[in-house]
Amino acid sequence: MLQGAALDVVGIVRDGGEVPAAVSRLRPDVLLLDLSLPNRSGMDLIPELRTLAPAMHILVVTMHLDALLADAAIRLGAHGFIPKDSGIEELRTAIAAVQGGGTYLSSRVSVVRPGLAHLTPRQQVILRLIGEGTSTETIARTLGVSVHTVHFHRRNIHHALALETELDLVRYAVLANLTPEK
Repeated sequence: MLQGAALDVVGIVRDGGEVPAAVSRLRPDVLLLDLSLPNRSGMDLIPELRTLAPAMHILVVTMHLDALLADAAIRLGAHGFIPKDSGIEELRTAIAAVQGGGTYLSSRVSVVRPGLAHLTPRQQVILRLIGEGTSTETIARTLGVSVHTVHFHRRNIHHALALETELDLVRYAVLANLTPEK
């Protein structure tokens, strides 16, 4: 159990739509936030919660050990990212780190991935368009290039960002659009 002399659980909310009201009412120092909540995703809530309670520290606790999600959550304003099945000691360590003003990233999540700075300006435009849901054909028409050229850039983006699958590319593109690099 987390409750003790230094930690008090002030509330539990199981519905994403209720989180902002609960934060306003309860004013926690640290919020343990799941990304998979009914009615509203934790990722969607992070920027709103940072505005609503700027002094509150957000620790994402999730079953998704995806490096892209961890990176996006931190860039959106979360202070830490750990797996749900973390032991009590890691949870205490993560809470202490974020409460002390630091950032905590579980060692089980690797975010050693090149960023957008590794892409050419044309590749960044293509990645942005992919993230907006634009088809390869429409990207080619928009940029005045051939479909083959867009495929060539997509392959180079895969390589530059160390992405393995097309789904990884689309997910990265969507997250990059949600969280522009600072």
